Amino acid sequence: MGICYLYGAGDYYSDDVKTPADTDYVIAVDGGYDFLKGHDIVPDIIVGDFDSIEGKNAKTVISAADIPIISFPPKKDHTDMYLAAKEGIRLGYTDFFIYGGCGGRIDHTMANISLLAHLAAENCRAYLAADGYIITAAKDSSFSISAEGMFGQTLSLKAKENGYISVFSHSDISEGVTILGLKYEAENITLTNTMVLGTSNEFLGKKALISVKRGTLIIICEVL
Repeated sequence: MGICYLYGAGDYYSDDVKTPADTDYVIAVDGGYDFLKGHDIVPDIIVGDFDSIEGKNAKTVISAADIPIISFPPKKDHTDMYLAAKEGIRLGYTDFFIYGGCGGRIDHTMANISLLAHLAAENCRAYLAADGYIITAAKDSSFSISAEGMFGQTLSLKAKENGYISVFSHSDISEGVTILGLKYEAENITLTNTMVLGTSNEFLGKKALISVKRGTLIIICEVL
């Protein structure tokens, strides 16, 4: 399958408009619909509680545009982004890219970083676009970075040579952490979620590998 793109109501940056392939799926997450509409992108579905889309009659306008809607009440246990990601999982997607998930309210940014860890636990790979950075999570697995493209064959974003890469433990303990090919290497170390040891490593323009035997890592990479 392709990539499930989630467009939220947060901040957007220079490279946040993608042309989806036929196998991709685009979900407007509440106010993310306004961004997509402004760039003439029609989402496959809109998910949310409709508290951040512009216009009092947003549902009526969207229905008239013949776009499917999954609506939730404002008082709920989960964020709109989480519910949208769950819809993507239900449809069978395992690769997710989140735009408009940073900036604005810091609690939403932190929630979306936690969502990356949740998706990693669901055997999915998810990426969160920030301002000049990409954030991802790895659980009991590895993550490779190269000059050709840091996200495998499906995504073309590239790590910035001499750019920063930081690695943090999202789980209480991450065991067997190995970092190869970056400026500062480590082998089979343990990180905890109260340590800042993995801050500000650097990409050298060659293939690099970050892996963890047991635990969940949050990886923040500066991109071109």
